[in-house]
Amino acid sequence: MSSLNAITAARPLSIVPPAMALQESAPATSFSELLSASWEQTQALNAQATNSIENSLIGEDLSMVESFTAVREADIALRMMMQIRNKLVDAYQELQQLRF
Repeated sequence: MSSLNAITAARPLSIVPPAMALQESAPATSFSELLSASWEQTQALNAQATNSIENSLIGEDLSMVESFTAVREADIALRMMMQIRNKLVDAYQELQQLRF
């Protein structure tokens, strides 16, 4: 048997598109759960940044780069949440303007 036939015989072809395969294996989460998880992660990053600043001020072995990185990560996460909030408000205002 040739090597191509051996590979084909050993593994049947899958006809399921990759997107559908991911949908079947991933548990369904609601938008509100995703938003809540993102907000909790943003709060955790903020707490971590605050901790890092406090630790560097009291003289623990923490470089300025580590503190700056923690603050920057918290800032980016907060900016992202603000953009999500702005988009949600815009969408809500558009829905209010619809005439039924």
